[in-house]
Amino acid sequence: MKWWNIAAALAVLAGGADAEILMMSHDFTEFQHPFWATEADGKGDLIQWDLTDRNGGGSVWLNADGFFNNHLDRQYTAHGFRYGIKRIPGAPVDDISDFITNDWIQHHRDGAVEFGGNDSRGMVEFYAERDVSLQPGFLTVTLSNDREYAVWKFNGRVVYTHENRENNLQTFRIDIPDGLGQMRFEFSGSGTADGVIERIEYHEYSTVPEPSLGDLIDLIGW
Repeated sequence: MKWWNIAAALAVLAGGADAEILMMSHDFTEFQHPFWATEADGKGDLIQWDLTDRNGGGSVWLNADGFFNNHLDRQYTAHGFRYGIKRIPGAPVDDISDFITNDWIQHHRDGAVEFGGNDSRGMVEFYAERDVSLQPGFLTVTLSNDREYAVWKFNGRVVYTHENRENNLQTFRIDIPDGLGQMRFEFSGSGTADGVIERIEYHEYSTVPEPSLGDLIDLIGW
């Protein structure tokens, strides 16, 4: 039995095509496009920042100051993707006029999306959404969290609850046996929770039939 026969057998067992990288934001790596966002909720101009001249990407802020500017809940589009930010105040009613926070979505240079809460009072909710056309397969999704309590959902289903009060980075497998036409990530948690969609890989189920034991024996040369 020769080593290259073993390598060939392992390759057959692995099967499938190389992973396709998917993003939930535009890729600003080449600095070719400035960041722009367009409001999608009829509530007026967004507070947004183009960071092309710095490290690439951009951000949108939810500048909430009580119930007086309709900025406790905003939705917008950017470069073909859809996003939302919502602040759920925890302050007493008598203090709501003094409630000020700057929650945000950061669009990183490499296409990663960061959700960030900035006030310990209350809760935050975010989403990122896009259309896709994926055949049956599976996703490997890498998410990171800070120390705060948070819940991640994918297309309405909870995929991870962060409760250990430690910074972490984890990768999850999400099977899509019927394919997929839309991807929606939702992040919710305590008022200062921070979470990042770091990386998404799509793997199409292999169409190559699995080899039989006899096929492998013939291939290896026993």
